[in-house]
Amino acid sequence: MTLAACGQASEPEAQPESTAQAEAPSPEFYTMDPVTFDIVGENVVYATTELREDGTYIDSAEGQEGGRGTWKADGPEVCFDPEGDDEGQQERCWTNSPMLPDGSFVTTRDDGSESYTVKPRAAE
Repeated sequence: MTLAACGQASEPEAQPESTAQAEAPSPEFYTMDPVTFDIVGENVVYATTELREDGTYIDSAEGQEGGRGTWKADGPEVCFDPEGDDEGQQERCWTNSPMLPDGSFVTTRDDGSESYTVKPRAAE
């Protein structure tokens, strides 16, 4: 994002070619916000991640907590830093796809080794 300095005239913003184009959302990626997400397969929820406003998260599967730590999002990238310092508890970053028609998105680990379909839960 670029901000114009005070006292300088800014160039006029480009106008969309049509109203339909202006109204159709087309995000390049899904932006993570504090909410609960399900990691899903075909008609199955494998795990759940709850992102909290204080920057912490909790992972669970089958009603049992599987891990927790801190999270941060920057554009299409979201990073999770699990509690602890063991080899499997290092920060991992993921890149999110655009929202799909069914309300889910795909998130892919930064090294390309893993991808998951993720679906935000509706507010309860």
